[in-house]
Amino acid sequence: MTNDVEFPPDDGQPVTAWSGHLDKGARWAARGDDRAQVMFCFDGLMRVETGADRWFIPDRFGIWLPPGTAPHVTLAHRIEFQIFLLHPRFCPRLGLPGHPTVLRATPLIRGIGRRLMSSAPLPAAERRRLGWVALDEIARLERPDLHLPGSGDPRLARAMTHLLDRPRDAGNLARLAADVGSSERTLSRLFQNETGMSWRAWRDRMRFVLALEGLQLGRSSTDLAASLGYSSPSAFVAAFRRQSGMTPSEWRHRR
Repeated sequence: MTNDVEFPPDDGQPVTAWSGHLDKGARWAARGDDRAQVMFCFDGLMRVETGADRWFIPDRFGIWLPPGTAPHVTLAHRIEFQIFLLHPRFCPRLGLPGHPTVLRATPLIRGIGRRLMSSAPLPAAERRRLGWVALDEIARLERPDLHLPGSGDPRLARAMTHLLDRPRDAGNLARLAADVGSSERTLSRLFQNETGMSWRAWRDRMRFVLALEGLQLGRSSTDLAASLGYSSPSAFVAAFRRQSGMTPSEWRHRR
């Protein structure tokens, strides 16, 4: 990673945390060990990859990574980044899944991260109390689905990479199949079998998470409609509402 993230020694506390700002282009490539990780993004957006799968984490969201997960994180621009390492003894009580899961952050969890990272060293008893509160809050956080499944099949992996690089091509499965050397029928079957999602469902999820990234960067609905392959800005707004329950403008206001 281009920025240093240094944790205090593990002294058996339920939670060890780091909170601070990381610059555009920074990368986090942690080794998977017996501690779960919860990472939060504030005032920006980050992409998280584990294996072939991707998550797009916008402002005030985070991701739960169970023990043994080795994530790769890329930042589109400067963010406030928080990461909590959870002692393996306390992870089972959280009731969180055995796979990475997006979480919606709260002001409380952000404040705990900052407090644990305060410049004045905290007494062990205070760190322990804050750690217990952090565990309780993490277990209660909402879990929106911003997961974009990947695939180990080379044909489907090529198609996914093509769409992420050129999402305006997402309107035509036949053309996409020809571009990656497959048939439309085969590619449609691979999407369903490899991701558990139909081609259209995967495409719509991809468009949605890329739209979140674009809105975070201040792009307009007109610009996003064109770059994501929609026929018009109104079609983009309608699709965004189906995915999120709100228009792009409402999403900006809620942020």
